[in-house]
Amino acid sequence: MTISHAYSTWIKPKGRRQNDRGFPAWSITCRDLEQSIDFYERLGLKVVKRIPDVREDGIARAFKQTQANLTVAYLAPPHPASKLFIDLVQWLEPSAIGQAYPALNHVGLNRLAFRVRDIDATVSALREQAISFLSQESQVFGPGIRSIVTNDPDGVFIQLIEGL
Repeated sequence: MTISHAYSTWIKPKGRRQNDRGFPAWSITCRDLEQSIDFYERLGLKVVKRIPDVREDGIARAFKQTQANLTVAYLAPPHPASKLFIDLVQWLEPSAIGQAYPALNHVGLNRLAFRVRDIDATVSALREQAISFLSQESQVFGPGIRSIVTNDPDGVFIQLIEGL
């Protein structure tokens, strides 16, 4: 068992119709693209596109960087329920700085959550692939909702949720 599909919330601005395109991607900056790809593939995602050498002044200007030289991999579930994908980015120039949030009470995006059909089978399969979790067992919160958390290679919280 692996992750069945990404869990996301769709934004609907007040007074506007729902955008049927939703989120195109969640972007995660990583220090080592190959190591991160290996981790997310063990979760069940697949690389759907690679862009090995991105040099874009427009990206640099948009994000207030002096330059933008990066390498990118797009990952998605093998049978996605939506067109949402994960955009793994390794910044080469400027290189990645800082650390992932050490706790969930930091301001800003703090975790990536995936809905799974069978959390016990998923956790068992991932442990066989050397994925460790912050707790030994899934935790219950709310009626019929169970969850367990791991970290990606850069410390990003990855939550698996059953029952939502």
